[in-house]
Amino acid sequence: MHATFQHEPSTKSCFSLPQGGMYVFQLFDYYAASGVCLLWVAFFECIAVAWVYGVDNFYDAIEDMIGYRPNPWMKWSWSVITPLLCVGCFVFSLVKYKPLTYNKVYEYPDWSIGVGWTLALASMICIPMVVVIKIIQSDGPLIERIKAVAAPLGGASSRPADHRSKGKACELAYPLDPNGNNGPIKPTHTIVETMM
Repeated sequence: MHATFQHEPSTKSCFSLPQGGMYVFQLFDYYAASGVCLLWVAFFECIAVAWVYGVDNFYDAIEDMIGYRPNPWMKWSWSVITPLLCVGCFVFSLVKYKPLTYNKVYEYPDWSIGVGWTLALASMICIPMVVVIKIIQSDGPLIERIKAVAAPLGGASSRPADHRSKGKACELAYPLDPNGNNGPIKPTHTIVETMM
């Protein structure tokens, strides 16, 4: 007597069906989900938050959410330190770049490395592309366009106009009412700060 087994196709993933599924996964993981892409996005997020939305507006929004103002060094971190660290790590990653290998034995061909960089650039190119489009769509000389696109937005604060600081930093006694009622609300819990 002899048994016959019939192979049913799997519905897990189209990448797990072919023999080279792990090669495709490694290619995607090494290029599209790598630190280079994440550092690129983190750099532009810091620039957008600190310089376009405005570090003071973001600082006010954080205060509104947690009920007190964070340490002033956070402004420096958001606007200068973190973007510089992201750029430094990004450049270091490019300088120390080594082409992808599988199990330290198989070297990917040049065309697949090109596919990998295309995957990486597909997510990375969107941010500067939108900036360039905004600059092109703006009016005036080139320098004025760049200043207009990169300037903090006026009135972009999340605070109502009557609760914004006038020239100096103001501390709110209580967080603002999220339901839109006039005036601050008294918190229903106590905030305890600890220092390490």
